[in-house]
Amino acid sequence: MAGKAITQKNIGKLIISSEDSRELCFLLIYSVCELEAFSNLAAKAISRVPKKDTISPDFVRAMFYGTITYAYSIDFLIKHIAKSDVEKMDGVIRSIVRMSVWQFVFSSKVPEFAAVFQAVELTRKYSPQACAYVNAINRKITNTLADKFNLSQYKAEIECSLKPEIYGVFKKSYGKDRALSIGRALLEVNGFSIRYNTSKISQDALIRELEQEGIFSSSGYFMNEALHINECEMEIDKSKSFEDGSIFVQSEAAMLASRIANPKSKDRILDICSAPGGKTTHIAQIVADDCQIDALDINESRLELVKQNIERLKLNSISCSIADATTLGTNPDFEAKLSSYDIVLADVPCSGLGLLARKPDIRRTITYDRIVELLEKQRVILDNASKFVKPGGSLIYCTCTLNVDENENQVKAFLDRNPYFYTESIEQYLPERLIINSDREVCIKNGYITLFPDVDNSDGFFICRMIKRLE
Repeated sequence: MAGKAITQKNIGKLIISSEDSRELCFLLIYSVCELEAFSNLAAKAISRVPKKDTISPDFVRAMFYGTITYAYSIDFLIKHIAKSDVEKMDGVIRSIVRMSVWQFVFSSKVPEFAAVFQAVELTRKYSPQACAYVNAINRKITNTLADKFNLSQYKAEIECSLKPEIYGVFKKSYGKDRALSIGRALLEVNGFSIRYNTSKISQDALIRELEQEGIFSSSGYFMNEALHINECEMEIDKSKSFEDGSIFVQSEAAMLASRIANPKSKDRILDICSAPGGKTTHIAQIVADDCQIDALDINESRLELVKQNIERLKLNSISCSIADATTLGTNPDFEAKLSSYDIVLADVPCSGLGLLARKPDIRRTITYDRIVELLEKQRVILDNASKFVKPGGSLIYCTCTLNVDENENQVKAFLDRNPYFYTESIEQYLPERLIINSDREVCIKNGYITLFPDVDNSDGFFICRMIKRLE
């Protein structure tokens, strides 16, 4: 008897009709790992599933994100202990077995017999011919000694659940000890942050307002306009504060980029990769909407997000246009704007290695070859962005990665090609809490800062401020 088929067309209906926590989690994992859905969008589906006594949203989230985050480590354990190659399994079986191993290894609340039983029942529903196979794999793993589940005894990339080629980027960039510290920190999911409009509402008032809706928050770690969300009983974008434009979901690291840009009233500003509009709208709010911002993006649907956020935040200083940042310097529509902006912001496409805690999909999708491709795109975008900076103006380059080749080395290569740009200290723009040691002081004096998850309670993020020489 054939099991219930899962396709792109019916996955949504199957998720909505899930009968229990494990079935819901299995379908979400399958949608991400086999159907290429984004984990954040899949996770949103949890809130749309009708409430049932058999479904615990918190347990589903923990198991879903845990399985996606630790997939590389889980696959290693399956091969090491059960002698089975996950890559050769059918997608249904692969998803079920990965989820089972997460319960065995990473959850102390799930009895092993319950996890095994539920795995076999799920298999019976979606791939009945494989019931005996799934049961055998699970039994091999549960019958092994518990000390084999201790990931710290294996190679560092297994402990950090990163492909060797990606862990190698951290090791090359920061050395053996720091790579391990960063890798461990990127396994910890620690809530998220929001930016609030300080001219519209006080921090205390906002904390109370959010609490009334089941959203519990505290002061940000280093940005004055940030709140850290510790617990959220509803989707943040359904809150009154979000709908009335008081808040914007944004990391503190990304907020810092706007402060380092140091916008002034009446400035002309170009944001060449603006979607979804976090930095663009933040800059506008910093100067009380008294500036002129051109927000560009190559993707029409993502640019629509910028427009929606501008409207929600009730800002008037931002104009949006579709444009390709890699060819902007030769775009005739922008020829008259060359060398005319006080600030040009280039938040370039990158490997996203600083976001692994919040976006576990990246662990699965990023490759070293993809990073090499991105290096060239970053170079081209940075060169194009520089053409629009007026003498005395600033060029802000930032990424959400922790790869030195995409960060410091990219900036160094740009400055070597473009001697009419230089860097200067950014200390005056930084919260004192971020000036943590002598190594960072050197970086700050050289015009850049790298934020790390293990020392800054932050996404991994890189920001550099460059100035164009006066002619």
